[in-house]
Amino acid sequence: MTVTVAVGVAGCTVASRQEPGQATAAVRDALAEAASAAETTRLTVGLLDDDRLTSSVADAAILDQVRVLADASTALTTLVPPDDTSSAQRSAGLEALEGVTAEVVAARAWVAREAGGDLSDAGDVPATGDEALARLDAATADLDAALALAGGA
Repeated sequence: MTVTVAVGVAGCTVASRQEPGQATAAVRDALAEAASAAETTRLTVGLLDDDRLTSSVADAAILDQVRVLADASTALTTLVPPDDTSSAQRSAGLEALEGVTAEVVAARAWVAREAGGDLSDAGDVPATGDEALARLDAATADLDAALALAGGA
């Protein structure tokens, strides 16, 4: 009985307090990973659009980036900011990450359509590789702004 209680308590721990610099670094790291995932997706879409990559390889590459973005989201959503500055950085990061994630997912849907999937231009699927890239670039600009807010490049 005691072991069960100890395990139950261990699973409900409160996040540890971080110093402001640590929180800012955590936001910066998560957003840098997201920026890398966006750039990898951008390169993948461009290569597929130029017929220099197969759709199955492109799909696998973008799926990996979706996972990177999920990890970045987890890092930001579990962060407990110790001050208003890092809280604002996290909020901006979460908003930008949501936009980039949506566009990476849309790019993956475009890849599926290019592979012969039954997806039309309706909805959130880009009509062309160029449209997917333009949408991704716009979302990446927001991500870059959030990264700059957290002191990143």
